Order: sequence, then C-alpha cells, then structure tokens
Amino acid sequence: MPQLPPPTQHDSAYFDFLEGLKVHNYTHNVKGLLNRYEEKASEFKKDRGYAPSTMEEAGHLLEPELLYQFACATQHCAQHMMWSASADSIEAHHEKLLALMQSENGDSCVKLELNPNLKLPTWYTEHDIHLTPGGYWRQDLVGAVYQRALGVYATSWRRGRDPGSFAAFARCAKVANCRRILDMGSSTGTVTMALRRAYPEAEDVVGIDLSAAILKWSSLTAQEQGLKIRFVQADAANTGFPANHFDLITAHLLLHEVPPEVGDQILHEAFRLLTPGGHLVMLEAPRYGVLPPELAFLEDFDTRGNGEAFWGPFLSRDLPSVLRNTGFVEVKEGPLEYDEPTYWGSAGLMRTGEFKLYNRWVTQGRKPLHNS
Repeated sequence: MPQLPPPTQHDSAYFDFLEGLKVHNYTHNVKGLLNRYEEKASEFKKDRGYAPSTMEEAGHLLEPELLYQFACATQHCAQHMMWSASADSIEAHHEKLLALMQSENGDSCVKLELNPNLKLPTWYTEHDIHLTPGGYWRQDLVGAVYQRALGVYATSWRRGRDPGSFAAFARCAKVANCRRILDMGSSTGTVTMALRRAYPEAEDVVGIDLSAAILKWSSLTAQEQGLKIRFVQADAANTGFPANHFDLITAHLLLHEVPPEVGDQILHEAFRLLTPGGHLVMLEAPRYGVLPPELAFLEDFDTRGNGEAFWGPFLSRDLPSVLRNTGFVEVKEGPLEYDEPTYWGSAGLMRTGEFKLYNRWVTQGRKPLHNS
C-alpha cells in the first residue's frame, strides 16, 4: 500500500482506545448477551415445547435486553469515531497525498481508465456505506482514509492486515489456464492484486469500481508494487465488456452493498462475461440461512446500525439458488479455507468465538461448457 504519514502519538493512542473498546464489546458485551440468550432460550423451550428456530424468535428474546442495546450503541459509536479519527490523522497531509494520486507514471504497468460520463446510481450516492462520511465517491482521499480505518475496524492497525486470506480467496476457484480475470467492486484493490499474484501468467487482470477516487488509490498501490493490472471505472451491472471474455470473475464483499435487483443484474452480467466453463467466486458474510437464529439476528445489526442498507435483504436470500437460477452449475458454498486466529469477522457486531466457523463465507459456481 502507499505509505501513509505516520500517526501522531495522539492518533496512535486514539486508535488503541478504539480497538480496546471494540474488543471489549465483542468479548464481554456480546459474549455476555449470548450467555443470556442460552438462559432465555431454555425458558422459551420449557414454555413452548420447542427451541427458538427463527431470527424473529431469537430477536424477541435478545432485543429487549439492555446489554444488546448497549452493545449495538457501542459498535455504532465506535464506527463513527473510527472514520473521524482516520480522516483526522491524514488531514494535515491532504495536499501531498492528493498530488501523489494525481501524478502520472508513463512507464507504469498499471492502467487506469476513468469514465467521467459514468452516471452513478442513486442507490450508491444516497447512502454513506459503512457510515463513511461522503461514502466511497464524495471524498478525494477515500482510499487513504480506508487504508487507515480498515486496520482499526479489523482490530489490527498495529500489526497490519493478514494478506494470506486474500491470497486464499484468489486461489480458491483453482482455475487452470486463466487468461483474463475480472474483480467486480475492486475497492482498494487488495483482492485484485492478490489475483495478479495468484495468476502471474494471466494476460489481463481487471478491477472495476464505481468510485474514481478509490480507483486512483488502487492504481497507485499496484504501481508501487509493480503489478500489471487494469483498473476501470465501470458499473458491475453493466460493464460494457464483451461476452464470453473472462475465465474468472470475483466479487469480494460486493453484493451486500447493492439492492437485490441490482445484485441479480450483476450475476447475470457475470454469467454473460464468463467464458464457457468460467468461474464466479464471491465472498460475503454468511447468509442468515446457514446460521443459528441468535447469530443471524446479531449479524443483522449491520442493516440498522452500520450503514448497510442492503445487508439484511441480501443475507436473507438463498444465494446458491439464485446462482442456479441464473444458469450457473456446480454451485457450492462454505467458509474460506484459511485459518486466521486474530480475525474477528466482517459483520460489525457478530465477532465472538461462536461466529468463527462462518467467517469469510464463499459462494461459487461455473458457467456451463455448453448451453442447455
């Protein structure tokens, strides 16, 4: 990643405080809430003759608890504090970082293709995703702010993020003779770069995103690492690329950010773009249907408390069935095969040991070799 200005002593102390606050919330408040749920579920079963089996039933037991309300408020406030502190930590270097992003290197193996005429969808511009002030598109230094904030969000800002999970995701489709690769919703480019490393012989690795600002930061990152990548400003629902073009398409934490009908468009577009036999691989938080009801209810916090307007509608869907209905075959889902003991999870609130099995949920399918 591009080198950010080092945090001041004040910044460092504040980031440490935020990490401590978040970890305490997970390990004491949420854990205590789960212990309380076991007691209430036992009473529920005694009264009704069956255990709670739905999110709604679990929610009726959990939501009135003051500990639940306190845990939600703590996570919500910590999210706002994280963005504010991350932005403040680089504000004094705004002009320098902006100049760095705008500098051009004609010898670079990275290609940046921006589209000033691209109309950003209303669903994208009217929500501050993840409670990020200005969302992904209104602030020039969103990439730098995200680089700083993601470490705090993952409670790993001092040790850094583990690149192994991205490498494992890039390789999990096990595609042979992969010539062209598309990363939909590439954001800061971390997965796109992992794909280039996983498939060094690929002739084209492309990352697309709606945000010009985030693509500028991604291209700078890839340039500093000497990776041959093309970053293109495009809509994943209507990319403009030719049909049957890519051997592998990935979407890492993308579909929960879009309305379900747009998600369907993205899946149809991926199907159109893939070569016969090509693979689609997606990573998300686990859908509610694979979780015990109390964990599903806690995971749903992000819909209401973390600026994720489409989180609940997406995770309520049976994604494997949606893939099959789109035309994909050999559809499967399950946790990413990568063990990271220090990883707390993607969902804002659901980060306890009980959730570890479900972290980084991968769904994938293949386009048939022949039309049925």
